[in-house]
Amino acid sequence: MKRLRNAKGQMTVEAVLLLVVFVAFFNVTHRTIKDKEFLRNMVSGPWSFLQGMIQNGVWAPENTGSDTHPNVYGRRASPEPI
Repeated sequence: MKRLRNAKGQMTVEAVLLLVVFVAFFNVTHRTIKDKEFLRNMVSGPWSFLQGMIQNGVWAPENTGSDTHPNVYGRRASPEPI
């Protein structure tokens, strides 16, 4: 078997192949993240609990935590005697 004496383009071919593999990997990863709405779920999920804490004072989503708002309790202080 003859050995190759001229391997000048081997590094270029390998670089192009690695570039194709990396671009394909990032393309698939980007498409998966976009389809599953990963970033939207990371932001909106915790935000609903934070919004409930801001509005109702309870670590619960806004619409379910409104029942436990402190102004809904029946044991509020009143200036009138019972």
